[in-house]
Amino acid sequence: MKIKFKDIFVPTITLFVICLIVSALLAGTNALTKDAIAENEIKKAQDAMFAVCPEAASFEGKKGLEVEVYKALDESGEVIGCAIPVASKGYGGDVSVMVGIATQGETALGKVTGVEILSHSETPGLGANAANESFLKEYKQDITASGFSVVKDGTGGTEGRIDAITGATITSNAVTNAVNEALNIYSSLIEGGVL
Repeated sequence: MKIKFKDIFVPTITLFVICLIVSALLAGTNALTKDAIAENEIKKAQDAMFAVCPEAASFEGKKGLEVEVYKALDESGEVIGCAIPVASKGYGGDVSVMVGIATQGETALGKVTGVEILSHSETPGLGANAANESFLKEYKQDITASGFSVVKDGTGGTEGRIDAITGATITSNAVTNAVNEALNIYSSLIEGGVL
């Protein structure tokens, strides 16, 4: 059986045209939705800032830093804390969180006022439970000198201890590492007189 040029050329050109049309449609969809997606990301970050710093009336981005930091301001414009977005490696990829820190707490180090998950790729039903309020509220406590650590004995929520999510210790550690990174950033800003 002899293969004709037409038997190869026609399907190849047809497949090429289909791929070209699909690529053009994907590029067009991306161009149409790019601004809306960026706007949604900004709104999500702003909502997270107000969620983690509920006492804040507004936020001011701090310029000239190597990290993103947003000063939390009260009604009179006084700094009452900050919101810091950070990420840490989890089981399924990066876990991005927004951490709120008040400059005043029962200790001189301040207090974590909230933690919100911005994005994650963790396993549904396990690591994805890190976004549950029952887990995140454990971080709302005064900052200890040693930061936070994950425990499996049910003693979380006090003195820097955070109960691990059942079946998702890696994710629990990722969120805790991100919060500790935010605390390190906060500490260096306080020491440097930036906040």
